[in-house]
Amino acid sequence: MTNKAIKKTLTIPKWLNDAAEQKHVNFSHVLQNALKDYLGIHQQP
Repeated sequence: MTNKAIKKTLTIPKWLNDAAEQKHVNFSHVLQNALKDYLGIHQQP
């Protein structure tokens, strides 16, 4: 596996985007953490 970053496009509801931006959410960080949790990955391969 490589740690090379890739660009992904996703669609979320506007209200969710607005709420996240208001809290200055780092979308990339949150998505990476959520995917690792969902996949049961607890450390970087």
